Amino acid sequence: MRMKRNYPAANVVDGKIYVAGGLEEFDSSKWMEVFDIKTQTWEFVLSPLAERFIYRSLVIEGEIYIFGDKVVTYKPKEDRWGGVGEHQSMDLGLFFHSYCVIDNVLYCYRPGGIKWYESEKRSWRKLRGLKGLSKLASSCVKLADYGGKMALLWDKYIPCSGNKSHSISCAVVSLERCKNQGIRGKVEWFDDMLTVPSSYNFVGALAATL
Repeated sequence: MRMKRNYPAANVVDGKIYVAGGLEEFDSSKWMEVFDIKTQTWEFVLSPLAERFIYRSLVIEGEIYIFGDKVVTYKPKEDRWGGVGEHQSMDLGLFFHSYCVIDNVLYCYRPGGIKWYESEKRSWRKLRGLKGLSKLASSCVKLADYGGKMALLWDKYIPCSGNKSHSISCAVVSLERCKNQGIRGKVEWFDDMLTVPSSYNFVGALAATL
């Protein structure tokens, strides 16, 4: 990169990597830069507005959403920035433990369950139909796009170990749009997958296709 950055946001759109934020000295003209994989070159993206601190970032339908104190959006194809706060209702902030985008729909987890964002009404709705996961409660829950389905991973203490170990569980949820009911989930399977010491750190979850 042309600029040294600490904890920036990085997203891929149409084969290009867009990196924003993380500057030691705040400069909106250098706030975002893009790497072209084909030409192997970096270029700055002219930015009329910028967020000093970035908490989350994601891509929906080719548009980059960057969450700081306010929500900033950028459409690379049109080279157009969205107004600050225009999408504030979908704020992910610091209270959302995990999120993912599946088929251009934003999902998130926070204590109380999994929700999805209805863009037309600009409001969050609860994902229903998750039988068997109704008692899901953990400070470490991660979501991932698993080939159009949702993969969930979470942890829990193992009482018989004297709470010195965690068990990491996994579930796969299929998603279906229902007329007048929005989106419903169906738990295909879930099980305990791995035992780890209590000192482990649950950083994130990614689904890779080889």
